[in-house]
Amino acid sequence: MSEHATVQGEKIQSPIEKLTALFNEEIYLRQDPGSIPVTKFKILDDLIESYQGNGHVDEAKEKIQEHLKDYPDSIFARYLHGIVSLVEEKVEDMSVLRSLLEVFKNYSKWTVVEHIADKILKFGDQRLALKYKAEALEKLNKNKELKPVLEKLARQDRKNPEVAKKYALSILHEDENKAMVYLKQAAEYFVRAKDYSQLDEIWPTIVEHSYEDIQFIEKIERILVSNREKARIVILLFPIIEIYKQYEDVDNVIFLLKKVLDHEPLSQKARNELIKWYKVKYQSHSLLDEFLKISEIGNNKKPIKACINNFERNIVFDTNNYVLHRNWGVGKIVSISSETDSIYVDFKDKENHKLSIQMAINSLKPLKKDHIWVQYYENPDEINALFQNDVAKFMVMLLTSQDDNKMVLSEIKTEVVEKFLKKSEDWSKWWTKAKQALKKDPFVGFNPKKKDEVIYRSKPITLSEELTEKFNALTDLNKKLDIALDALKDIEAAEDAFENFLHFYLDEENSKDPLRKILAYIFLDLAVAQTSPEEIPRMIKPQEMSSLIQSLEKEELLKISQEITNVEIKKEFVQIVLDSHSEAISILLDILYEVPIKVNKHVFSLLVSEKKFDELNQFIQNVMEQNKNYPEIFLWIAKSILTKSWNYEWLKISIKDLSLKLFRFLKPLVKIEPKGTKLKNSAMDIIFGSKNATLKDIISNSDNDTLRKFYVLFKEVSYINDPDKDKFLNLITESNPGFQWEDTVVVEEDEEDDINLYLPESGVLVTRKAYNERKEKFEYLVNVEMPENSRDIGEAQEKGDLRENAEYKAAMERQVQLRAELTKLEAELKSAKIIDLSDVKTSRIHIGCRVKLKNSETQEELNYAILGPWDTDTEKSIISYQSPLGMALLGKKQGDSAIVDFDGSKTEFLILEISRYTN
Repeated sequence: MSEHATVQGEKIQSPIEKLTALFNEEIYLRQDPGSIPVTKFKILDDLIESYQGNGHVDEAKEKIQEHLKDYPDSIFARYLHGIVSLVEEKVEDMSVLRSLLEVFKNYSKWTVVEHIADKILKFGDQRLALKYKAEALEKLNKNKELKPVLEKLARQDRKNPEVAKKYALSILHEDENKAMVYLKQAAEYFVRAKDYSQLDEIWPTIVEHSYEDIQFIEKIERILVSNREKARIVILLFPIIEIYKQYEDVDNVIFLLKKVLDHEPLSQKARNELIKWYKVKYQSHSLLDEFLKISEIGNNKKPIKACINNFERNIVFDTNNYVLHRNWGVGKIVSISSETDSIYVDFKDKENHKLSIQMAINSLKPLKKDHIWVQYYENPDEINALFQNDVAKFMVMLLTSQDDNKMVLSEIKTEVVEKFLKKSEDWSKWWTKAKQALKKDPFVGFNPKKKDEVIYRSKPITLSEELTEKFNALTDLNKKLDIALDALKDIEAAEDAFENFLHFYLDEENSKDPLRKILAYIFLDLAVAQTSPEEIPRMIKPQEMSSLIQSLEKEELLKISQEITNVEIKKEFVQIVLDSHSEAISILLDILYEVPIKVNKHVFSLLVSEKKFDELNQFIQNVMEQNKNYPEIFLWIAKSILTKSWNYEWLKISIKDLSLKLFRFLKPLVKIEPKGTKLKNSAMDIIFGSKNATLKDIISNSDNDTLRKFYVLFKEVSYINDPDKDKFLNLITESNPGFQWEDTVVVEEDEEDDINLYLPESGVLVTRKAYNERKEKFEYLVNVEMPENSRDIGEAQEKGDLRENAEYKAAMERQVQLRAELTKLEAELKSAKIIDLSDVKTSRIHIGCRVKLKNSETQEELNYAILGPWDTDTEKSIISYQSPLGMALLGKKQGDSAIVDFDGSKTEFLILEISRYTN
């Protein structure tokens, strides 16, 4: 049937004709948004589906655009344009639907708002659509449908406390625990935003259902302190105190009253309440009234903190309580007499020791009955057994024995080494074991802001809390990302932390910094793979990320690569570059030079899969030739090839050349790695690792002359011990029974012209003759010139008025010059290193060589000695190694050419002969 077929005499409209008819209807009826029913949008949806089904989408788009040119305010055209853009994932056109949502919201057309929001939820901005849908459902009184929408919105838009509040209150009677999570989340945001009217509205509900969450209350307290709202803290604390009073929870009443007094120290009401509850807690104490009187808590003129500390320090002095003396150790109070002003204490070596009450207060530290040293005093064998068999429980006892339940590492070491470890050397091993045990204890954690501090919490810390604490304490982008990825590995156990991190990285996607944007995009990509796209509303689509990568220069992408330290994230970044950038292969080849080696293996594999064999061969050749500039990369390549991890047919690398490069590389490693042994160990592992397999393979494929070269190079390396050198020689002789070692074997130096190998590490090189001449000059200044100058100054002073005395001025100026010259000479002599000319090698040009050259342009032959700057004498053809010609010649061998740039004019010299310089 054709598009214009008829049914019972009536013409059937084509989809495009239907669209025209709808547009005409909108024009003729001049409908405002308030009069358009939701059924019209369902008709428009049906039209779009028909366009997709019969391939008329492009034709429809053209018609829509034409209509919008003439009627830019057309509701139907704007809606169709927005929905088609959604289907085609053109995120940049989302503003059309957003503006329509606002229009219909203003007209209170909530059924239309709900309909458009539902369409967006299938394809687009989840947070935007959920926000409008929630408002629509609320206005339409669809409470049942509203709850799941509010939940999704609360999960996805944690920075909208209004939504969290609404959702929490809607489920309060169904799921109290869940409701309180969201209500407390809203409260925290209200406090941070200083929206105290909203906070006051929900605070009674939080107090009623979650008064026991002291950790949350303290968080709100900290934020209010930073907002300078101490009076508000007091207002919020009193309702909680009242609940604890009803339950007669003495400790928490006292704890919260002390907080009130921290923020309002002049509150007489709080002071009186504190005294009252102290009397309840210590009603059986024989000296309660006396200690309250001594502390002066009730005296408003006295600083409350000092009064509380005074009282709490003293009140523990009671019969059967424990104390600690710095010399006598732990003791138990036997009796107290206020009449005789005496306390009697049983110490280990001093039974029934008598002290005055004041002396006891000054010299004894009270200990809780569950304090570890009290337990040790009562039953040392039990605590020793605990130390040996249950490290975690021992550490918890140690931590809870402290007033603030925390200790720094040095304090733990002092306590443990003194009583439980035989020697301090055992500490490291024990602490490693203890640290592993503590990681499994939910009550113990490490302070994220102070890495050497261990904390015991009265409530178990969840994985979410631990990860969130660490994340918030960090500023480094890479370290934050490592924590976020930890949450991603166990979303179920770290759900709250995961949601926090999601919102952080959703915000980061809006960053103007490409690095932050890329890191956020990759993390969210990994998060979507672990959850589902519906749960994570993405701000950046793949095509947008591809466009961002394409817009960045090669150097910018290489810098970003260097700044990314996480291997998993870096691999994803490399893949995006490979998929998006026109210079991707060149960028990946440069990433191969990055150290430390993390993704290099992955990048190498990608380039192999792309069949970039010539480029990889060139990369390997470059690293081999410049191995001293890329030591870690060279060792990675050497290991991969020599251990046959890279067993590719396309490799054009000579095993013999690579092996020789490796053995030549061993000696300069001392300069390349002056501190540490990482590279040296890596090099030795290549040679002797896997039961000498690599070395045996090299030996079996080398002739005797080559083996002699290997061995002489190996033998000259200072950091290799004699047993390893003997092992090498034994392996050679085992494989080649006829092998004869010759002490006269000469090995050519490496083909590289690494100028740094031929220059001193510091100071200047000089001959003995030049050093003696410079020293004689220094001594002449000290012994002759300076005394003469002193005499000149003295004689000039005797002539009277110094202001007009030219001789005095000249003598003083000379003194300044002499002192400057002496300082300079002294420094030069200290830094000078005397060349041993008898040790100078002539296989290449070193400092101390004489060189015969030919100017390639004029064919003139020249003869120069290369010495230090103190020895330079052009009349004797001695040049400094610091001169342009000297620097160009160092490291060259006979037959090489050296090019020298003299003020922009380049001259080439051919090296004819090299000999040792003699005076």
